[in-house]
Amino acid sequence: MSSAITIFKRLAGGLIAATLALGACTAAQAQAWPSKPIRLVVPFGPGGGNDLIARMLQQKLSEGLGQPVVVDNRAGGSGVVGTQFVQRAAPDGYTIVIGGTPLTVNQTLQKDTMVYDVLKDFTPISLLVLQPNVLLVHPGVQAKSVKELLAMAKAQPGKLDYGTGSIGSAPHLSGELMKVMAGVDVVMVPYNGAAQAMNAILGGQVTMLFDQPATSIPHIRAGKVRPLAVTSAQRSPQLPEVPTMAESGLPGYEVNSWFGILAPAGVPRDIVNRLSSEFAKAVNSPEIKDKLLSQGFAVVGSGSEEMGVFMRQDVANFKKIIEAAKITVPR
Repeated sequence: MSSAITIFKRLAGGLIAATLALGACTAAQAQAWPSKPIRLVVPFGPGGGNDLIARMLQQKLSEGLGQPVVVDNRAGGSGVVGTQFVQRAAPDGYTIVIGGTPLTVNQTLQKDTMVYDVLKDFTPISLLVLQPNVLLVHPGVQAKSVKELLAMAKAQPGKLDYGTGSIGSAPHLSGELMKVMAGVDVVMVPYNGAAQAMNAILGGQVTMLFDQPATSIPHIRAGKVRPLAVTSAQRSPQLPEVPTMAESGLPGYEVNSWFGILAPAGVPRDIVNRLSSEFAKAVNSPEIKDKLLSQGFAVVGSGSEEMGVFMRQDVANFKKIIEAAKITVPR
């Protein structure tokens, strides 16, 4: 009997020791993260908003994490190729993606063809920035305010129009939300990209345009377009004299573009927290924050949970606009 007890004690002691060793090893591995370079996927080619922000943050993140952060442009499928690459990557925090508004828009707009679910197949890391749009009119338009513009639209159903460079983009949905909330008949005119849409309003080919502040402000200062309102909940620091759409007679109106960081689903919480913290610190560092503000961005730098809440609400908000306006993607 005593012999059996002795053997049991030895086995138990060995098991406890092995368990403690395994726990120590796991803890050491967790503490060692990151132990190799981190791949930050940009699902578009160089030069776009995703790429601009990724490269702006690259050095600060490398310093904070103690490992190189490698920006990897994987264009294709309007962002799907690079984003799906990250979705399928190991959930170890070494492969992440900088995504934006199309992810939450396409959850509804492209629901029949989407290859991933942005709310289920990814771990939110940090909401980096928001970007409003500016409602612009050609100087030849008599309206000096949103109320006057909407009055013109109601008096002339189907006669006023607005340009957009991309179906399903935040500028496009800004126009559709205005139509739905104000109950006006304004014609949407599609163009091949934001630059063509801007040229259309500069040439007086369309009545109005929703566009981002960075590209709008030079034309506003030159007197080539007139700003009537911004689409954010608060006024833009770059255009403090321009009211919001909500202040202009459409209470509750808000549309923003966004950029943020996502990882594959299942990344351990301690790694998620570390990444969130480093991205928040980098985007809020004085030199980077100033650059982003000058480009018309509102800097956020949220945690993972806050970004998750934001994304769920953004999907719901865009779904309401898309369904109310009956927007479909041309086949």
